Amino acid sequence: MNNEQKYLITDFSNLADHKWQIVNDGVMGGLSQSHFQIQANGHGVFLGDVSLENNGGFASVKNVQSLNLYGYSGISITHKGDGKRYSFRFRTQGQSGLNRWVYEHRFDTESGEHVITHLPFSQFKAVFRGRDVPDAPPPDLQNIKEFGFLISNSQAGNFRLEIAEILAVQ
Repeated sequence: MNNEQKYLITDFSNLADHKWQIVNDGVMGGLSQSHFQIQANGHGVFLGDVSLENNGGFASVKNVQSLNLYGYSGISITHKGDGKRYSFRFRTQGQSGLNRWVYEHRFDTESGEHVITHLPFSQFKAVFRGRDVPDAPPPDLQNIKEFGFLISNSQAGNFRLEIAEILAVQ
């Protein structure tokens, strides 16, 4: 990977880039709660509690930042997890505004271990409210309008994902 071109999406050092917004299952009546914070070590931390009460079951955080990742082959995330499964997601601009679906790649974490996870764009799937969108076009990597993380799939309880950096890689 040392010979690859890399583009730093965020390492959480530039406060102007911190347009992070929480979106939990409360939008559908659920009771999950989450927060996003920047630690003293400069890492971003997505943490909270997923509740399955009231048909809930997800928590997410997104960054509303336009990106042009044309020419890159995927995303590389340096993170420390809790043994749970997360999704990295992004939304693109469609012909009539933001697409309703997101492009998503799930990844597993190891409890307490810093790891680097590579997510090839070719393996991202279009999803809408947790269901695959098989007829969605490939993502327009020149028009990414937001990106972020999701925890779902009935993983009730506390969660914590610490992110050191997010890169686009060739």
